[in-house]
Amino acid sequence: MHAKLPSTRLTRSLLATLCAFAVTAPVWATEPISLKASQISSLGIQLATIQPQDAARQRFPAQVTIPTAQQRVVAAPVAGVIEALMVSTGDAVKAGQGLVRLRSPQIQELQRDVSQSGSQLDLAKRTAARDEALYQEGLIPLSRLEASRAQLAQQQALAQERRQTLALSGGVARPNADGSISLTAPLSGRVLEQLVAVGQRVEAATPLYRIAALDTLWVDIQVPAKLTSQIRLGHAVSVVSPDGGTVTGEVISLGATVDASTQTSLVRARVLSKGETGRLRPGELVEASVSVPGSDGVSLSTLPAQALVSAPGGTHHVFVASAPGRFVWTPVKVHSQSGASAVVSGLPAGSQVVVRGTAALKSLMAE
Repeated sequence: MHAKLPSTRLTRSLLATLCAFAVTAPVWATEPISLKASQISSLGIQLATIQPQDAARQRFPAQVTIPTAQQRVVAAPVAGVIEALMVSTGDAVKAGQGLVRLRSPQIQELQRDVSQSGSQLDLAKRTAARDEALYQEGLIPLSRLEASRAQLAQQQALAQERRQTLALSGGVARPNADGSISLTAPLSGRVLEQLVAVGQRVEAATPLYRIAALDTLWVDIQVPAKLTSQIRLGHAVSVVSPDGGTVTGEVISLGATVDASTQTSLVRARVLSKGETGRLRPGELVEASVSVPGSDGVSLSTLPAQALVSAPGGTHHVFVASAPGRFVWTPVKVHSQSGASAVVSGLPAGSQVVVRGTAALKSLMAE
């Protein structure tokens, strides 16, 4: 039997007792509820249509970070004094562009050693060539030629070692006119930090600049641990940027651990720093939406959270309008709930659900 209402007297009685009765009344009836248009209007019942979706978009808090492979720190190769800085924080730089001019007595010594070893190597080459000719003419013994060859090999090894030492120290094969060295950008990108000032004395390995390429960024998303299993590598991600636009990307890694305090797991997405309508900057706190298909082929839908009605046993139901004025008490499985929306399964595509007036319908079920 369908639940019927007299159009006037019973409606007024229901409205008078609704608040006290809706909270405490148990749900007994499971048959559809039929109402007239006037009763639907009196009870303030409103509907929302669930649109068919291949995937439900779930929103989570996230932070924009820089991929580790896109960051570089330019450090002083040797101790010295900063003579000049060519760029500052925020500047765009290209790979090979000059950043710092550094004067260092150690570099000058290394350059002098390279120059001296070069001269000694030239002498050893000439000596070896001359002794080779003399030996061919029978004017010198083989032992003298072998000694010249050994001396040449020794000078070649020494010159190579000193050139490598100078190169590792940031110098060049030949000394600059003023005895200083220039350090260049290792990649194209932006200067994130300038860590020294002109005239400052620095030790070897002192950081001078931090540079990063910002064409692509990471978005570190905090996902509740119970939902992580629904997310897969390659799932689409969209991020609402602080300027109100949208930037898109995809999931590239899933966290293997769960944070003990928040019970969330890290899901990382790679996104472009500039989207069609928005722009992201490292360090910003944003909201990320992950497109999550239903697990095991289950179709997920997003609906207003106010449509959900709690039922005994911790289950959830919604009132589905199966026909004009006819409402069916329908169980659903809630996969996640964030703010004013919830992700559920168990509803056919295109269903109409009650989003206002659910308490009134629940009370009628207990009649």
